[in-house]
Amino acid sequence: MNEYKTIQTEYLRASRTIETVLVSNNHLSDLFFIYNYEGISFRVFKTHLDLINFFLNKSESDYHFDTEDAVDDFLTEVKLAA
Repeated sequence: MNEYKTIQTEYLRASRTIETVLVSNNHLSDLFFIYNYEGISFRVFKTHLDLINFFLNKSESDYHFDTEDAVDDFLTEVKLAA
């Protein structure tokens, strides 16, 4: 089971944020970037470049969720890269 911690939150507008989240377990850790669109759409990106490309309409997110609980479940169980 992973642990996760928000290390930075950027407010694009009052109801739109980008969170940088550190996900870790006993031996591994990874950063994820989460774009929260008004609390109804959460897009998760593995790299900062993927996030930028999303805003430039060049790519889609790695993962998409409709609730914050679903994002939390994902972060708790996601397999971290070695």
